[in-house]
Order: sequence, then C-alpha cells, then structure tokens
Amino acid sequence: MDTQHHGLIGAVIFVALAVFILWKSRFGRRNPYPLPPGPPGIFLIGNLGQVSADHPELDYIRWGREYKSDIVYANMLGQHVVVLNSAVAATELLDQRGANYCDRPDFTLFKIMGWGRTLTFLKWGDKFKLHRKMFQSTFSRSNIGIFCPMQLQESRKAVRSLIKDPGSWRDSTLLMTTSIIFRIAFGQEVPSESSPYCEMTKAASQATTAGGIAGTSLVDILPLIRFVPSWLNPSSALRHARMSRKAIQAIHDQPWDANMRAIGADTAPSSFMKIHWDHFVENVKAGRPQEVSLADIKGATGAVVIAGGNTTWATILSCILFLTRHRDIQRTIQAKLDVELYSEGPERLPESGDRCKLKCLDDFIMETMRCLPLNPLNIPHKSLRDDVYRGMFIPAGTMVLTNTTAMATDAGTYKNPHVFDPSRYDRGEPYPLGNFGFGRRKCPGNWLALGSVHSFLATFLAVFELKQATDDNGNPKVPEPGVSVGLGGHPLPFESVLKVRSQEMADLLMEEA
Repeated sequence: MDTQHHGLIGAVIFVALAVFILWKSRFGRRNPYPLPPGPPGIFLIGNLGQVSADHPELDYIRWGREYKSDIVYANMLGQHVVVLNSAVAATELLDQRGANYCDRPDFTLFKIMGWGRTLTFLKWGDKFKLHRKMFQSTFSRSNIGIFCPMQLQESRKAVRSLIKDPGSWRDSTLLMTTSIIFRIAFGQEVPSESSPYCEMTKAASQATTAGGIAGTSLVDILPLIRFVPSWLNPSSALRHARMSRKAIQAIHDQPWDANMRAIGADTAPSSFMKIHWDHFVENVKAGRPQEVSLADIKGATGAVVIAGGNTTWATILSCILFLTRHRDIQRTIQAKLDVELYSEGPERLPESGDRCKLKCLDDFIMETMRCLPLNPLNIPHKSLRDDVYRGMFIPAGTMVLTNTTAMATDAGTYKNPHVFDPSRYDRGEPYPLGNFGFGRRKCPGNWLALGSVHSFLATFLAVFELKQATDDNGNPKVPEPGVSVGLGGHPLPFESVLKVRSQEMADLLMEEA
C-alpha cells in the first residue's frame, strides 16, 4: 500500500475519532428541558444529509410545518443548530436576549480565505465592539448624508453609460456599486470595469459564494480538517478557500496603500479610512492613548468593501428583475416619479432630497428584499450560555440561524405572501425583518446600502423603462426569481431589455457630464 493510501486511511480515522469526541462532549450532559423539535438523527452524524445543500431554508420551513413549531432543531456532526422560522422568535431571542446570542461560530473556512479581520465574522469581544463602534460612528442614519452627493454622482454616471450602451446594465451597475464602496471606504475611485478593484470585487464574490452557507461547511463543523494536506483532497470548499486567500488579502492591502500615498500627498478625499486615520494621528500628536490600532483601521476598512459592495449590487439586480417582471408596478413608480420631476417648473433630474417624497420606491425595494432574500439563512449567531425559551432548551454553543424566507412568507404577517405587491405596506403590513440581520449583529451599514440602491433606481427609472426579452417566436421571457447558493447571494441569470422612455431626462443627464 503506497504512502498516499496510508495518509488517506489515517485522515479518515483521525476525522472519525474527532467526530466521536465532539459528539460525546456536546451530548454527554442532560437537561430537564427538551431540545426544540426536529427529525431524529443518525448516531454520530446526526441530521447531516437530511438538509438540502442548495436550499436548506425550504427544508427548515417544511420541518416547522411538520412539527408545528417556528423553532426547529438539527444536529450536524455533533453541532447543535437551532433555526428560527418566525420574526417573533428571532426578535425575542436575538434582540431581546441579544447578550446571549451575540457571538459567532468560528467560521474556519472564511478565516482561511482571509476574512478573519472582518466585522461580520469577528467573535464577540472587545475587538468586535471596537470595530462596530467605528462603523456606527460613521454609518449611522444621521451621518450617512455626507455620502449622498457621491452616491448621486455615481448613479448618474452609471445611467449615462447605459444611455450609450443599454446592454451593459450588469457591468455598469457593478462598476457603480464598486466605485461607491471603494470611495466610501478608501477614497479610491473606480474609473472602468477593467479596474483591478472590480476584479477584486468579483473574486471576493466568487469566494464567498463558493464557501456556501456561512458556518455550515465540513471544515467549520470539523475544524481539524484544515490541517489535512491539499493533496488528500479533503474538501473542495477548503481548496477554494486556500486559493482565494491572495485575492481577499488584496482588498485589504492595495487600496490601503494607494490611499496612504494620497494622504501623504494631502490629496485624499474624506473616507472611512481617512476619518479614522486622522483620529489616530491626532491621538499621536496629543499623546493620548490609542483606542484603535492601524491593524484595526485596516481590517475595518476592508470590511466596508467586503460587506457593502456585493450586497448592494445584488440588491440592484434583484430590483431590475422585479421591475422587468412586473411592468405595471414599474409604470406606477415612474408616474409618481414624474410628478416630482415635471410638476414644478422645468424638468429636472432626481436629487437625494426626493427620497422622502418617493415612499413608493422604498416600498418596492423592501418588497424586492422580502420576495428574494439574498441570504435566506443569514449569517449564524452562536449562543454563549445555556438558555430556555418557551420550555425548550438551547445549549451554550448552539448555532442559531434566522430563516428570512420563512419570515417573509408567513401568512400570519403578510396577506398573500407569495404575491409581489409593494402596496401591501400602504395597508399597514410591516417591512420585512432580517435581511440585514438581528440584534447586536445587525448590519451597521444598512442605511448606507439602501441609499445607494434608491439613488440609482430613481435616476434609472427617470430615464429608462425595462421590457422583457423575447424568444425566437416572439414570446416574452419572464424573469423567474431565484438566488445563487452561498453567502454572497445573487439573483440567478435573467434577461432584461432597456429602452429610453424620456429623451428629455436622457438629454439633461448627458448635458451634465
């Protein structure tokens, strides 16, 4: 038997032993309260293999119906997993009992990729609190107004490019969202699709997608697998993570170095990095102790790009899908938009201040997010201590998932939940919960991201209408909602045809350039 076979047998024995030890450590104790309901598992592997790799959220919805519970339980190779299928359960546990559910799993796979310094994946502790404070001080709802002019500028730039080439809507929107987030984070503009920053963004998106649902890969459940040599082929996700690390590191390093040169030349515009760099320098000059290190600033700035650009682009693509699919709703929004742009004096382009007058567009964006959650199970929380909720035991160290698909299709909350209907919010139905997370892990940049989406759509819809593509027989190709698997979820490929609907608005926009 050759050396490779010896190594493979040794790895299998090693993993089996690790699984058994893990299972004994987690299930050796007893509690008078039962675990939440769920299907019976198999010795050692638990419920592994009983949940779809592509759409586990649908399995958890089915389990909830079967066990008549909005909380269900799974055991994945000894790891406790609790899934919250209702907004009530998610709010009561993650918001109201947030101190116990504020931690994250280890995310071994994403750390191997290079995401270890990113706020999204940081464990609960002083570093997380520090990084979140940096985000909140910059991206609070009251502070994000400083970014509105830049968001509007980039939105108009993108729509101008679409007037010249309507078929480039995917690339143009990617360029726009990439430029917005790199300007906000590092003060670096992105002039074209060939920019290395666009390539970095694509690489990061591919890496997170290939990583699957956060915290659920074999490497996350059995972290010791990360030490198995690549030639043993332990996991395709692990191989991809190792190959992605260089590209992920580039997001932290290259724009940082470029902006440091601009800061040295006194030409750097305001940005997240510069705001915190200036504060760092002020403390040095005044002899005050530093609250943050340069590594903290660098890690947090990279996190702005990683967390912001991909999600914003995917949300815009989702909106284009539903505008194409529901042209009646598109026309309703445009009619209300035209009232603002044509009613008072000469026609004008949309401005940032119009948002408060265009609730219909906010309602449309929220309905898009409700009907097509980009990360149906969000990023898992982890419980710090044993807890009992509604007579059910949730052990310390439990991975807690929030099923936004289940919440968005709850017939007790939404009338006809599978119907796309932005007017439901005029009738008093609540905006969807969970798309930006819950509790102390809620995304601190949510208002910033929604501002970019609104700014683009207002400008875009003032100029263009969206039509459905047709096949060779002239039949319309109606886009079907669907999302890719993985943390960086995107709408599945679809077609849409852009046509200028207002030459006056197109001319105004081109004259401004």
